[in-house]
Amino acid sequence: MPITRLNRTLLRITGETAKDWLAGLITNTLNQDMTFAALLTPQGKIIADFFVTETEDGLIIDTPSKFGNDLIKRLTLYKMRAAIQIEDISEDYDVYALWGEEGTQGHADPRHASLGNRLVSQTELTGDGDYNAHRLSLGVVDSEWDFETATTFPADANMDLVNGVDFKKGCFIGQEVVSRMKRMTIVKKRMRGVILQGSAQAGDKIMAGERVIGELLSVHEQMGMAMIRLNRWKEAEVDPTVNEMNIEIMDSVNGHTG
Repeated sequence: MPITRLNRTLLRITGETAKDWLAGLITNTLNQDMTFAALLTPQGKIIADFFVTETEDGLIIDTPSKFGNDLIKRLTLYKMRAAIQIEDISEDYDVYALWGEEGTQGHADPRHASLGNRLVSQTELTGDGDYNAHRLSLGVVDSEWDFETATTFPADANMDLVNGVDFKKGCFIGQEVVSRMKRMTIVKKRMRGVILQGSAQAGDKIMAGERVIGELLSVHEQMGMAMIRLNRWKEAEVDPTVNEMNIEIMDSVNGHTG
């Protein structure tokens, strides 16, 4: 089974009201297994996306390490006088992705069945898996590589297609903007996985003839993630290219369209 240790910050949140408090802030309803969600700015952009696991010792959040400080600051700000504690436990725990075979360790990644499991562990695991290549092969956005804090709406990053947003839950920060985008009849842009035919790098423009239809956000070997202007892509009468070489744009994540 391929295994990759991920570059994550881990937080433990404890207190009698911890679950209700966190649920009132984030984009998703907490379940008993693992929840994928995000904390947004009031303008609806992602401060940090993360996974929440409920344990006997409280809630454990794992988020990309590059978001760790911003997430701690925001959660501490919203804590105010709530009877909860926020503790950074990154020195004691690691997060691993495991995939490729049936396994019982950890929890199934809620974004896509083929991503495999995620495991929070104090025991060091070893493996030679390439998780970045694995998730790109499925066309799954991952903020570790694909975007920075407070730059991206949940719909841009396909969170609404991979079980990251519950539009039926109570209020959360940024909900008005996210709900308004959900009600739009046409989604203007989304991140899509791409397959490259030659050399490229983040920031390169994706063209259809003389028209820009997207931009590469991350590249790993011959795969990448791009922000695609969907209407321009659908209207294109020629195949897309990057650096004058053909590029294949994946239809969507897990068969979704839109």
